[in-house]
Amino acid sequence: MSSLPRVTHILEEAALGPDFGAATPADLEAGRRRGARVHAAIEADHYGYPVDIPPAIAPYLDAYRKFVAESGHEPIASEVEVIHPAWQYVGHVDRVGWLLGRRAILDWKSGGPPDLKAAGDQLSGYKLAWNAMHPGEPVEALGVLHLREDGTYRFHEIAGAEHEQVFLAAVVVYRTRKERGR
Repeated sequence: MSSLPRVTHILEEAALGPDFGAATPADLEAGRRRGARVHAAIEADHYGYPVDIPPAIAPYLDAYRKFVAESGHEPIASEVEVIHPAWQYVGHVDRVGWLLGRRAILDWKSGGPPDLKAAGDQLSGYKLAWNAMHPGEPVEALGVLHLREDGTYRFHEIAGAEHEQVFLAAVVVYRTRKERGR
């Protein structure tokens, strides 16, 4: 495991991560467990290896499969680590794949409605790292796939260079705070 700071940690330290303030610790843990199972099911589906899908997770996998069928999304890689060589941070990308003729990074969300501003900042950090690592295979698009308990989904394309600027500003603040012992 890398000792570099994670994208999500950098954003949390800069008070730019999603606000879970109203959630109880039990709700947060249940959401973390559900998310881990949804991610494992989607990764297994992509790579074709067997995994036990609990009945409570099946609707989320169904929603993902509907998205793939309806959007024409073609996976390239799932659950991959990216490291930005210059900015020295690490991230964990849910999916890199083709979407509407563009290489895209997609993020799976299985809780309540996602915080799209926070997600945009997070995905921009991943995009910057991916593109630094793969200059000949740049990511052009970002999106959040909100998978719902009822087997439906909602796709949110993330646009705007401001997310990259916000993320890089968060990296600078994070580094400065660490250097000053805060």
